[in-house]
This record gives sequence, structure tokens and C-alpha cells, in this order.
Amino acid sequence: MERLHFSCGFIDGEGGNRTVLALQAFQASRNLPVTGQPDAATWQALNPGVPSLIKVKVTDEDFDSLCPVPSGWIEKSEAETLGYNDIWELLGERYHSKRAYLHALNPGELSADDTIQVPNLSGMPPLAAAARVRISLGDRTIEALDANGQILAHFPCSIAKDKDKRPSGQLFVKVIAPHPNYTFDPKLFPDAAQLEGIHGRLIIPPGPRNPVGTVWIGLSLPTYGIHGTPEPENVSRTASHGCFRLANWNAETLSKMVSIGTPIDVNP
Repeated sequence: MERLHFSCGFIDGEGGNRTVLALQAFQASRNLPVTGQPDAATWQALNPGVPSLIKVKVTDEDFDSLCPVPSGWIEKSEAETLGYNDIWELLGERYHSKRAYLHALNPGELSADDTIQVPNLSGMPPLAAAARVRISLGDRTIEALDANGQILAHFPCSIAKDKDKRPSGQLFVKVIAPHPNYTFDPKLFPDAAQLEGIHGRLIIPPGPRNPVGTVWIGLSLPTYGIHGTPEPENVSRTASHGCFRLANWNAETLSKMVSIGTPIDVNP
């Protein structure tokens, strides 16, 4: 499903509600009975002949690219980029996987030139342009639709913890910004600002561990957007200040399917 852009958020080798919702979306997109279960017809449509795991080599370049993220906001604002803390974070992001799952596939410590097993994400189909996007607050999902309402892609997302901060109705895409920086506003994080003595806004540099991840899709409602996250394993929780969080790889996929003006329907 991940190869076909019907995501469970991250690959962990386990079933659950995210898997059921992704299966239902995939079945609907293929005009199959919507059961949420991997029945025979669904399994056939998923092309089971493609190997689910492949072997890849970890390189010196992978280790050289690591740059542990500072803990404080002031230190983050002074960094050149906000990259990966360790090799498992990098690999988890690259292969859309939970770090514990990759650990289970590849026990022990990793070194450069080690060969490991990872999910096979090769052969992803070309991305189609979305005519509109549907956000379900109840299911905590985002779906890209074609002009006929067929589902092109499906992603779990996080929504606002405060129900009063959850938008509803129709919005539209106003801006698409890859590799965005982030503005730390002490009014939104008063405890952290007081702890560090921050009295003004700070600009946090881009990177996969930036607070809005690797993509910002700004919406017509001021300050609201669909964006990535530095914590993909927390996707689908009610944790944001109002925006819609996706795993970075899903935010990047969606950003390539929408354009300025694409309608966004936010449903209960």
C-alpha cells in the first residue's frame, strides 16, 4: 500500500486502525468491496508478486549526514540545519518505517557498508494531480481525490488537540513551500519561552527535524497548513496547535499532487 500511496503513516509490520482505514481507501479506489481486510481480491490488486523487502547498503555518506538536533529553541535557531539525530532516524524516514521495525529486521549496531533489509518502496507509480483534497477529522486522514471523487492517495494525519482550533468547511491551498523554515512564537510556547528567556520570535532553519518537517502547504485560513513533522511515529494523534501533520514523506507526496487553489474539504 505504501508503494501505491495508500499509507498507514509508517511501516511497522503490525495491523491496526490506520491499516484498516488505508485498506478501505484502497478498496474504494479500486471499486472493490470496502471491508478493511486484505481479502483475496484486495491482495491481488496490491500486486503481491513484488518482494516486500529488499537489501540495501548503509554508506559512509549516510553517517556523515547525521547532525544531532539541539534541544533548546535558541540553539535550534543558531543551527545550519535540523537533520537526523542518528542512523535509525535517517533510515526510518528513507524507508517510511518505524525505527523499532527496522531494528527487528536488522538486530545489532550498524556501521558503514553494512547490508540491511528494508521495505521495498521501488516502483511507485507516477503521481496524479489532485482535483481536491478531503480531510476527515473523525478518521484523522487526508485523501487526494480526482475530478470524479476517486481516491488517488490516502494518509493518516494528526489534528488539533483543542477542538475549538479545528477548522471545518472548505479551504484551499494558498502556498506550497518545500524545505521551509519555522518561526518560533513565544506566545504559542510560553513555558519554553520563559524557561529560555525568549522574548521575541526566532527563525528555525529547515531540515527534516524542523517543527513543520520538510514541506509546508499553507491554507487559506491564516496560520493553518498541512505539513510534515519531526516525529513521524506520532502521526494520527490529536497533538497539533491546529494544523494537519503528516509524515514527511506523505507531506512531500501530497505537495506534488496539489497546486495553488486546490480545494480542501474539512469534514467532521
